[in-house]
Amino acid sequence: MKTDDLIAALALDAPAIPPRAIGRGLLLWMVPAGLIAFCGVLFWLGLRADLSSAVVGPTFWAKAAYTLSLGLGAFWLLDRLGRPGASAKQPLILLGTIMILVAVLAAFELIAMPADDRMSALLGQSWLNCPPNIVILSAAAAPFVFFAARRFAPTRPMFAGAAAGLLTAGLAGTLYGLHCPEHTAAFVAIWYSLGMAFSALAGAVIGRFVFRW
Repeated sequence: MKTDDLIAALALDAPAIPPRAIGRGLLLWMVPAGLIAFCGVLFWLGLRADLSSAVVGPTFWAKAAYTLSLGLGAFWLLDRLGRPGASAKQPLILLGTIMILVAVLAAFELIAMPADDRMSALLGQSWLNCPPNIVILSAAAAPFVFFAARRFAPTRPMFAGAAAGLLTAGLAGTLYGLHCPEHTAAFVAIWYSLGMAFSALAGAVIGRFVFRW
């Protein structure tokens, strides 16, 4: 019998945990995770100088909608992966749809603007700092999420770890918007997504050991 088959068989014999109990436990630990990430923004990076005016504009909330929706999709995915036999197809479709929509929006934005402005829209003023900052904030929040997710029974530890990493990155990316002044869809689609992808990759590596049977 292959290792994956053995894990799946053991998972099916594991004591049943009410699905809502798993979600509630994870949500509970998301509170300190969010507080840690928020403190990182507040005391390490600092809030953006124009935050009071930015929050009344659409671009601030558009960024938050993207990162938060990916985080929610990752939460759904992690919940499914933590319950043996549950299908991960729907949350994966949701995550893919979100990323495609943002990529299309970014492409239209670049096409519509003058050619001389495109590089500025792509790089902004902080393209070098954005991905590592999201990864660091995500790493600060990750211990709480991984601790909560240890109640799960994932048959694919690396996949579940990637979902947990994306969940923390969605939270971190949303809070990072309190610091980041960039507003173009192209910037968000590339650099925010890159930071979140690195966090998901790191989560996959961590999940291999944390969620190991």
